[in-house]
Amino acid sequence: MRKFNKIISICMIIIMFSNFLAFGEINVNEYINGALLGDLETGEILYEYNINEQLAIASITKLMTYLVMREAIDSGIISLDDDVVISGHAANTEGSRFGLKTGETVKLSLLVKGMLIVSGNDCATAIAEHVGGTEQNFVKMMIEKSSELGLMSASFINPHGLPINDEETGQNYMSISDIYKLVRYILSKYPDTVEITSQKELVVTERNFSKTATNPVLDLVEGVDGLKTGYTHKSGLCLVSTMPVTGSGQDFRLIAIIMGAQSHDDRINKTKELLEYGRDNYSYQKLTDVKVPIDSVYVPSSKTGKITVYPATEFNKLIKSDDIVKTEITYNDRVSAPLKTGEKIGNITVYINDKEVVNIDAIVNEDIKKANIFVRIFRFFKNLFS
Repeated sequence: MRKFNKIISICMIIIMFSNFLAFGEINVNEYINGALLGDLETGEILYEYNINEQLAIASITKLMTYLVMREAIDSGIISLDDDVVISGHAANTEGSRFGLKTGETVKLSLLVKGMLIVSGNDCATAIAEHVGGTEQNFVKMMIEKSSELGLMSASFINPHGLPINDEETGQNYMSISDIYKLVRYILSKYPDTVEITSQKELVVTERNFSKTATNPVLDLVEGVDGLKTGYTHKSGLCLVSTMPVTGSGQDFRLIAIIMGAQSHDDRINKTKELLEYGRDNYSYQKLTDVKVPIDSVYVPSSKTGKITVYPATEFNKLIKSDDIVKTEITYNDRVSAPLKTGEKIGNITVYINDKEVVNIDAIVNEDIKKANIFVRIFRFFKNLFS
């Protein structure tokens, strides 16, 4: 069997699968320090602006504090049911506060809500002391976790993000690309996080406490269920948001990051624009499926003549509404029976807008027996004269 290429799907325009009209490109770059829109599962970045510069991150810091705490729970060091005795240092932490008092006892689970929903700096300090023994030791744990995750831009001096001063050394830092990695790690490992961050207010009757969540888009974009706000003079207004996209066969989760917005309206509107752009312009498509044949090819030496070809692995991808997908199969120089289940007979290459995105083995998913000598002779002469 001669080697040849076979284009099996030309110009599959994904918009045919959609019930919406895309509204084209967006640009949210003005008056911010950076932005990103990405997919949780694949890590694909759909929109980016200045994502690799190390930026002051303010209370976005608390996502790392939360992660270190969750992993301490996993290791059995602490429990969400723990009673945490609040130190004077924690109670006197400045900035946004939950209102902790020196010497009182508070459940760790409530401190987590106070940290994530209303961005309590005092809660972050109390959590850090409970997990690490001291705030300084906990910061070391944050730095170690950053290194473990490959967050090379991360730099921490405290667990809450409030600057010590306006000097460069008095801030917590991270790039937007590393924030994205951190958020993907948290949401993949602890998807229940959004059960907390989706809450629009925190009400604690016994403390006579009631406060609206700091996340301003929970009410403005349907489906948004997280994740964290931040603000200092140096960082500007920051927001990490996430929402699932479901329905019409869709099931993916968007992550949007806006750093350094200059006004509350800018932070809200740019976040809204990113999330709606992702929701309205992208769909999650299964481009190869190990259970679905991708081609059939004539192999004269096989008992059946034609054999069915399958992709060796599944490949899913977020596809933009105007993307053009093309799949091409290149078969081996010689394909002849017998063949074993799973045996490679060629390559499947998927292109999006003429750019190769993946190369997958083309295989048979059953044993292919060899035809007897009489059948092979008959086919030889038939092919010779046809």
